[in-house]
Amino acid sequence: MEKESKVTARMDKDLKENAEALLSDMGLNFSIWINLATKALVNEQKIPFEIKASPFYSRNNMMELKRRYDDYKKEKGVSKHNLLEDD
Repeated sequence: MEKESKVTARMDKDLKENAEALLSDMGLNFSIWINLATKALVNEQKIPFEIKASPFYSRNNMMELKRRYDDYKKEKGVSKHNLLEDD
């Protein structure tokens, strides 16, 4: 009989539900997916997919966000108006 080991992981509930639904559509489940990904990791001796930082946190984007925030603080490009109409 083959030895098995239990793996436990924590993740965001919505992420888990979305992943389970997608895997189910593919005829898979988390256990199968973890085994597939782990076998690929061992066979290829690398993470079997590209891992990169979110483009939101890129240097250019962070500089643009800072510029916009600085403009906002200086009230550049911000139109002022009354939220309630005058009678």
